[in-house]
Amino acid sequence: MKNSLSTFLGLAATALIISILVFGVGFQMLDKEAGEYEEQIDAVTTDVPTTSSVTP
Repeated sequence: MKNSLSTFLGLAATALIISILVFGVGFQMLDKEAGEYEEQIDAVTTDVPTTSSVTP
């Protein structure tokens, strides 16, 4: 009984650590891509003329 509980807890801890690592890597990848996309959107937004900058 003690051996099976120890094995179960070891597997659960391993699965938890792997899940945390996968989530962390995925989050960093998405955050990086979103940051690059945000920079592109900001660049396009600053290039668009507004009505106040257009002279009649």
